[in-house]
Amino acid sequence: AYRLQGNLDAAGRAYSEVLSASQASGNTVFALMALAGLGNIREAENELRLAVESFRQVLDMASDMSFPYATCDAHLGLARIYYEWNDLDAAFDHWRQSVPLAQRIEATGKSVACQLVHARLKLAQGGVAEAAALLSKADQEVRRNSFTQQVPEVAAVRVLMLIRQGDLATA
Repeated sequence: AYRLQGNLDAAGRAYSEVLSASQASGNTVFALMALAGLGNIREAENELRLAVESFRQVLDMASDMSFPYATCDAHLGLARIYYEWNDLDAAFDHWRQSVPLAQRIEATGKSVACQLVHARLKLAQGGVAEAAALLSKADQEVRRNSFTQQVPEVAAVRVLMLIRQGDLATA
């Protein structure tokens, strides 16, 4: 709730509390979710190295179990960060790993998140037409499923695409 309200400090504290309690009780599922949440908060606060650390902990902890939600979040977070660092090979690698995980969890918006990361990566490679198709598909899914929390990200990718196309006025 704090995250959705934009209160990242309170969200980070809440995730830290859940992480501590879940580690003390041995609840791996809550620990994974809390670590993924912390990674997302750290990424949002532009603490990318700390976010990478959280996401890698998720992947290390989840290696022995099937928990697609947190591992999908971790791979998507790493894909976004490596994209920001212009390490497109690593970004594509983590994006590829996120796709089958997103397909296993329905009605969460993870497939939209995968499409948006893929569109950004295609734009970085100059694939404007491919990015446009991915963006259109993501936008349709957002509207069809009322994933309103993803509307700003769809708009952000649309602006990048318009800039890449040279349409600065529309962007």
